[in-house]
Amino acid sequence: MSGLIVKAFDVDLLSEDDFLGQGETASDGSFTILYRQEQFVKNILESFTEGGPDIVLTIYDDTGHLLHTTKRRGGGARFEKYEITLGTGE
Repeated sequence: MSGLIVKAFDVDLLSEDDFLGQGETASDGSFTILYRQEQFVKNILESFTEGGPDIVLTIYDDTGHLLHTTKRRGGGARFEKYEITLGTGE
């Protein structure tokens, strides 16, 4: 589905969630979200203990209606691939 908004968050148990960025799906459903380590690592100690962001994606239609939220994926790598199937609502 094209034109969907995908937002990425680093979700931690003991601190506030960090917004990492957002992207829009292309005609083939693909999307890209770029973010920097500074967005989820807040101090020098975390830079040694935080392996990567614990990513949750939220997907919205063009009216801002929430369609889907992924489960938390811990320790995000440099590149992550998601395959998400949305229902037709019927």
